[in-house]
Amino acid sequence: MTLEAFAAGLKKARTDKQISLMDISASTRINLKFLEALEEGSFSVLPQTYVRAFIREYADAVGYNVQEAMKQYDALSQPKQAEKTESPGVQVKSAGPSQPLPIENRILGFARQNAVFIGIIVVVAIFVVYLTRPVGDTAPIGDVAETPFDKVVQENQAAVPTQQQEPITLPSVSRLVTVDSLTLEMTTTDSVWMTVTLDGNQTLEYLFSPSRKGSWKAKESFSLTMGNAGGASFSLNGHELGALGKRGAVVRNILISQANLPKQ
Repeated sequence: MTLEAFAAGLKKARTDKQISLMDISASTRINLKFLEALEEGSFSVLPQTYVRAFIREYADAVGYNVQEAMKQYDALSQPKQAEKTESPGVQVKSAGPSQPLPIENRILGFARQNAVFIGIIVVVAIFVVYLTRPVGDTAPIGDVAETPFDKVVQENQAAVPTQQQEPITLPSVSRLVTVDSLTLEMTTTDSVWMTVTLDGNQTLEYLFSPSRKGSWKAKESFSLTMGNAGGASFSLNGHELGALGKRGAVVRNILISQANLPKQ
């Protein structure tokens, strides 16, 4: 089985149950373009930190055996043993002394023999540029002031209607606050993707690299969905909330509001 055949099997499980990609995007909060790449078997264009999380969420959404899906992907994505490049054959003796090949032929021959290796280098280089490109006016911790909300670049504006599950509320005590008094701040220690919904209305989507800061304001509440939940810590109006989950885990619809602030 190839990675393309594996992806085709996932797609068939979806189409057999008449589930649309839009439905999966709405339920998993995975960007539609990533789901399309997954079904085409184009795993190299996905954020490599989250490929396994995307496959797990997709398989669960279409009723595909999650453990079997992960087992198949791990087996197919393991580096293959190098094949022997030399094989016995008939050697043809030249009629005279061999002549050195022109430099153009030697370069062309090297490129043909190492096409796969060169292709892998190009893909890795593209992914590194994609992952390390600046996101808004964010800054490394301790070097530059934190980034205001209005200057954080939106990676992808949510393009599908949200189908919110029952919000998960953090342990809290009640406290009344005034309008426009909530400020949520974030600091990343690892790469994370996340969506932030402000007061149940505007939804923003981001992909952050390590050592980045973000800040958002709301009147009543924030709702967060994120991958690699242990890769960032949060504070509300200066009150530390910590991480929203474990490293590598996907959490959905975490509700943060004035209820998460201690009593004065």
